[in-house]
Amino acid sequence: MLTYEKDVKPIKITAREAYQQTEKETQIKEIAKAYEAIREAVDLGMTSIKLWFDDLNTCDLVFNELVRQGYNLEQKKVNNDWQLEVNWENVDLDPNKKYILPMEGTEEHGCPGETTQGYAYKNRRGIWTICHVFGAGGIMDERVVTAKDIEEAPEWVKAIEPVEVEG
Repeated sequence: MLTYEKDVKPIKITAREAYQQTEKETQIKEIAKAYEAIREAVDLGMTSIKLWFDDLNTCDLVFNELVRQGYNLEQKKVNNDWQLEVNWENVDLDPNKKYILPMEGTEEHGCPGETTQGYAYKNRRGIWTICHVFGAGGIMDERVVTAKDIEEAPEWVKAIEPVEVEG
């Protein structure tokens, strides 16, 4: 039996709104294609992949999404296309050693002679976060993580180059 509602008003949208919806759907498809290519490469045991795009806007869109997920990326123009090299290679860490994870680009300069450096660490509740530490003093215990911590960490943490701690 066929049923229908009476007095259903058609949804009206402007041409701009229709374009924006189409554009958003296209962007989602491009990001999904990138993730699918990465999954296939991981299944094959690869640690990097090169993605190609016709235009800079699409390449930037995928670049920004993958940066948020913690991938190491390199973007460059090759002839008339854009290439995005995605790398997720993990550093082989000795499980018996301890590390700190200094984050590039997080240096802050305050008062004369006072600087801070950002470090990724796992807080007492087991949540990965960033702490800023003043000066270049000794290694603070809360910044020290184990290789096992890093293995189980989110991708953005795994993208940080670990520095071995003595002792």
